[in-house]
Amino acid sequence: MIRYALDTSVLLHWFSQTSDQDTERALRLRQEHLDQSIELIVLDQVIYELIHVLKESRRIDCDQLATALASLEFMHITIVPYSYDLLNKAAKIAFEHDISTFAAGAVALSANLRCQMVTADELVYRKISTLPWTILLANLTL
Repeated sequence: MIRYALDTSVLLHWFSQTSDQDTERALRLRQEHLDQSIELIVLDQVIYELIHVLKESRRIDCDQLATALASLEFMHITIVPYSYDLLNKAAKIAFEHDISTFAAGAVALSANLRCQMVTADELVYRKISTLPWTILLANLTL
């Protein structure tokens, strides 16, 4: 089974109210995961970051936030907890590529799992595009 490590930018598209190609690709990834064709993996901090961004966007209220959390629970995404080794690797990647430690966490996770890391953040992708296991959501073929 193909596995993808996702950063928060991809999950944000699941709760976006826009209808663009990135949102369509992100929703297709989610559906393929639900169909058990692929496995989606995130770090635990991605869930916290996602909920933070959704709350701060002020586009959803507390009940909608609870619904978003319930839908994530329903999806049975593989959530990887904190580990010293992974955080240490993420910190090194963050410094080497001048990206946030949040984004670097997904890169480190995918490196450890030997799977592709998907991001929808073009600025981050430009900085990590030399890493062969990273891909921009816009370039992902499903």
